[in-house]
Amino acid sequence: MPSAIAQPLLLAYISIDPSWYDMNPGGWPLDFSERLDFTFLDLDSGIQETSSVNYGDVQVIGRAESYRTYLGSGNKEVPLNFRFYAQGLKRSIVYEDVLREEVVKPAMWLEALKHPWQGADGLSHAPPPCFLQIGDLFAGRVIATDVQTTWQPPFDPKTMLPHGADVSCTFTVVRSVPTFYPTNNWWF
Repeated sequence: MPSAIAQPLLLAYISIDPSWYDMNPGGWPLDFSERLDFTFLDLDSGIQETSSVNYGDVQVIGRAESYRTYLGSGNKEVPLNFRFYAQGLKRSIVYEDVLREEVVKPAMWLEALKHPWQGADGLSHAPPPCFLQIGDLFAGRVIATDVQTTWQPPFDPKTMLPHGADVSCTFTVVRSVPTFYPTNNWWF
């Protein structure tokens, strides 16, 4: 049996939060899986995590500077770039199926995380929260706040399906229970 050029990374994936299904039965499109494993994650430029700190100004009469009072922290954001390439992992004999399953469908999976879905009640509902795992470095409950897809050539002349996709995502950490960020027990 032939093997693909690259296999999915073992501990790099995103999955729909299982508790979301309890509140939204049948909410995720049936042709999408509950978990998306990553094969190509752009690690060359590093993984950046950002979080802002919010301070309020307290003005005092006669004082040149205001006092700064800590109000809280913003949600942590993790921007990631994913690449999807047709490489034959699905072992289909129909080439267009390989392009759909290995390039288009994973990119659309991520794209669907920023759009509402229509429930059985006919109403529009928010996209699901997810669990993002990047090895031992990061694991957390996130929402997709930005997803941008660039379809990469060459394109199949018959179907115009791309042979690759670059997907830039920004995930914002949303915990169901507020906790402190870990500091590895380093206290300053």
